[in-house]
Amino acid sequence: MATRWGIISVGMISCDFAAAVQLLPKEEHQVVAVAARSLQDAKNFAAKYGIEKAYGSYSEMAKDPNVDVVYIGTTHICHLPVSSQMLKAGKPVLCEKPLCMNVRETQQLVQTARECGVFLMEAVFSRFFPAYKELSRRLQDGEIGEVVQVIASLGKNLIHLDKLKFIQVDWSIGQEV
Repeated sequence: MATRWGIISVGMISCDFAAAVQLLPKEEHQVVAVAARSLQDAKNFAAKYGIEKAYGSYSEMAKDPNVDVVYIGTTHICHLPVSSQMLKAGKPVLCEKPLCMNVRETQQLVQTARECGVFLMEAVFSRFFPAYKELSRRLQDGEIGEVVQVIASLGKNLIHLDKLKFIQVDWSIGQEV
């Protein structure tokens, strides 16, 4: 049986997600519902991507027993409340990045997922690229040596910021170390 996805929000990133799911085998993944703050927006999105159900509120999505997992594509300021609502409804969540606005909110969301016993993941698709898996293998095998600095970019130039806090994250567990 296919994993039945629900999409929350109908912005550009949700369009990208819906289009990507359509490229997957139907027997593996299907988008079966979409929710937006406006029912008409949800209906328009559903018509564009051939989605069966359209909801004018996120709470309707939370109650849908035919949705196995929810993709959250709202603006990042809404990630905490919307993801929390879905987790409390027992829906596994794939939330677009950034997961939350700050560390405190992220810790709160992770705690909610743990308390509810429900899967939560930030949508960082590059984590699953074969190149990253190979890099991880080479690091673990000691082929590269000790990593002392990693510089990464998500395409946003941040040089205008006076101070940046650099943190080390163990991506295998998603925790700051």
